[in-house]
Amino acid sequence: MTTEPRLMGRKDAAAYCGIAESTFSLWVSTHKMPTCIPGTRKWDRRAIDAKLDEISGIGVNDNEDPYDKWIRENGDN
Repeated sequence: MTTEPRLMGRKDAAAYCGIAESTFSLWVSTHKMPTCIPGTRKWDRRAIDAKLDEISGIGVNDNEDPYDKWIRENGDN
């Protein structure tokens, strides 16, 4: 039984999402996708899944405070 590695580089992460590497880079820079794990050039598959769930509306917390949501989505930009 072979399993996919949990960590992946930018090329594999983009392919996992079904988008071009340049689009993946844009999504990372605009916080649609998580950043790589600090000190590496690897992305966590579960973190990518969580962000995809978030942007597609799966598992959205309807009780979230609007200010907290804004901070989560916009950070310190």
